[in-house]
Amino acid sequence: MLWVDTEKQLKKYFEHGSLPIVTSVDKRHYDEKEYQFLMHGHPDICELTVITRGAGLYRQGNETALVKRGDVLLYNCGELHVTETVADGGVDYFSIGITNLRKKGLPADFLRKADDPFLLHGGENFPVVEGYCEQLYYLLSRKAKDSFNDLAVQLLGASLIVFLDQLEKDNSYLKKTGLKATGIKAYIDKNYKMALTLSILAAELGYSETFISHEFKKRYGMAPMKYLASRRISQAQLLLHSTDLKVAEVARKVGYSNSNYFITLFAREVGMTPEKYREYVKKDVRSLV
Repeated sequence: MLWVDTEKQLKKYFEHGSLPIVTSVDKRHYDEKEYQFLMHGHPDICELTVITRGAGLYRQGNETALVKRGDVLLYNCGELHVTETVADGGVDYFSIGITNLRKKGLPADFLRKADDPFLLHGGENFPVVEGYCEQLYYLLSRKAKDSFNDLAVQLLGASLIVFLDQLEKDNSYLKKTGLKATGIKAYIDKNYKMALTLSILAAELGYSETFISHEFKKRYGMAPMKYLASRRISQAQLLLHSTDLKVAEVARKVGYSNSNYFITLFAREVGMTPEKYREYVKKDVRSLV
């Protein structure tokens, strides 16, 4: 159906009919073997991450999601997030920065309600989403730009945001599902502070150790114990960023009784010690995406 009164319809979706502004569209490749992102947020920009190849572990606040091609992540302004462990070969994605977003019923520069899932599945609609990204990338990378080019970007950005509301929301990282692999992940997410081992997972979930390892790696591209370590380190990053807890206390809160071992593991995973990381993230990290 085509709307004749487009302005009226825009006002139903956006406050005062004000269109969002796409500030940047980047094609990126992330591989933890090459570099490590730090947890960061943007005080006045919300961000879309659209996965086009590979698989990765993404974290927003206290929640962690394992994603693959066809998935879309929605980060509200100010929300801390990070790209973490990825499967072999890394992950390719579009990163889209948006400001002046005024969706009805939401705070400024919010793509979703704060307690809604930050992960969407593109499914059969993903080619449309990817097409939006390619067009936005092309328009913003043009050497010759004018006001009409900028208007096209603004309209495409608004259209993409409206279209994303039709995609399937995924909160499987928040609750246990009937799927075996996601059930294993849900158990780790809930109990990551405990001294978990494969044998404990097997006893608690009623599967063999071999089955757990096989199913989890088939689904997520990594071993369950590697995911456990990444889950703990990412929580430690959040605590170092948002609290003044001593490093030893941070270690205990994420499941490590030996703080020296925690420091060694953290430095290996993040590329710097917890103290250096805390010092770094206290600085302005708005340029990180």
